[in-house]
Amino acid sequence: MKTSTLKKLIGTTVASLCFVSVSGLPAVAGQLHNGWNYGIDSFADGSGGESFNIRGIAVKETSNSIFVALTGGMPLTGVANSGAADKNIGWGDLFLNFTNKNFTTASTQKSLFGVRFAGTNDSQAGTTGLYGNVKGASVTNVNHGFGSLQQYYNAGFDKANTQGTDIATKAAAYNYFGTGTILNVIDSGANKLGGIQSLSAAALNSQGLDFGFFKEAKGTQTLGFSLNKSDLGLADGNYNYMASIFLECGNDGVALNGKVDVPEPGSFAGLALVGLTLLGGSRLYKRQS
Repeated sequence: MKTSTLKKLIGTTVASLCFVSVSGLPAVAGQLHNGWNYGIDSFADGSGGESFNIRGIAVKETSNSIFVALTGGMPLTGVANSGAADKNIGWGDLFLNFTNKNFTTASTQKSLFGVRFAGTNDSQAGTTGLYGNVKGASVTNVNHGFGSLQQYYNAGFDKANTQGTDIATKAAAYNYFGTGTILNVIDSGANKLGGIQSLSAAALNSQGLDFGFFKEAKGTQTLGFSLNKSDLGLADGNYNYMASIFLECGNDGVALNGKVDVPEPGSFAGLALVGLTLLGGSRLYKRQS
């Protein structure tokens, strides 16, 4: 086999594999733009004003990492509020539900993943990071918040996309979260799986984030984090999930349906081995000729 032919064969194989790995990622719900999957929230459902208004969530996946971005009026460290037990109301924790069950069931079974990314919030997780075997807990009662999701909707927030474009109606929200207590932080007893890297708006924008593409979706505050995909402990394959988050007071929330692609370990190493085997066979053929 000529060296030029071998190079073409390996090049074609690598190109094909790269095409599958990049463009063959599973389609997801939400809205795709510039490598990010977006869930856009209603712009008028933050009870208490813009500080309590979430405008959107976005997730980007690379081969090794998952990036999460949030935008709205709530800063990472929260806002002062005399009605809260600690005089501050901020972000709850982010939940990732891979079970294909509703949130209430997955929480009861301690089958959620959770991310505490706001170090000043009322999470029961000890430090910021990614957690497994998660059950949700509610801190709305100590944050001058709503007693239930039904109470929130009945207060005048039965709007389209109140939980984002992937849970777009009240009926869909009740079906996924239930009508009762808003579970918005990680309960005690979860297992820490790994750390996270907090990211500024500038760092997220450098990764291609663009909430402004969706007109009014970009809020005064944009923040986020990244985590190592391997810390999830998922075997190779494609995994559906629902990501969701509420503020500590329950005054707004947003959700996003997506998928994670975990390639089989050693795929590229195996390809390289095939290439070397072919190359060795070519050299042996030449010596015998």
